[in-house]
This record gives sequence, C-alpha cells and structure tokens, in this order.
Amino acid sequence: MKTPKEEIVHKDMLGRKLKVGDFVAYPRSNTQCIGQIVKMNPKMPRVQQISNKVYGREANIYTTDMVLLDGPDVTFYILKNSA
Repeated sequence: MKTPKEEIVHKDMLGRKLKVGDFVAYPRSNTQCIGQIVKMNPKMPRVQQISNKVYGREANIYTTDMVLLDGPDVTFYILKNSA
C-alpha cells in the first residue's frame, strides 16, 4: 500500500511560506533576478527567471537566498521592463 507524499514546505528569508506559482527575487551571477517558482524539490525550489531579455532559464535556488514578492511588485516589474 502506497503512503501519500508529504507536502514539501519551503520558507523564504523572512519566514514566509512559498508555493508553486509564487514570484520571488533572488541573486544570480552578481545580479538580482525575478522569477516564478515552477516546482518544489525536497532541498530547494526550482525557479524560472522572468526577464525581457531571457525567459525560461530555470535553476534550483536556496530558499535562504530568495524573498517572496507581492502582486504589486511583480506587476510594476513587468510593466517597467516590457516593450
């Protein structure tokens, strides 16, 4: 008989619970990036970078290096960097 998988829980630098679909800010190659969590792995979430230059670059990022972003922050970033 199979046992149900336990939910993987990760928290950002400020202790807020992260889930798939959340937008986060994280460091990448000496820059600050904005990305969306696409998968929860046991050790760290997989994040897809959002940028006007590059879209789709994915990486596993430690939760101690990321901060959860609210809706207005993400909307402002997208509007500022579109065109």
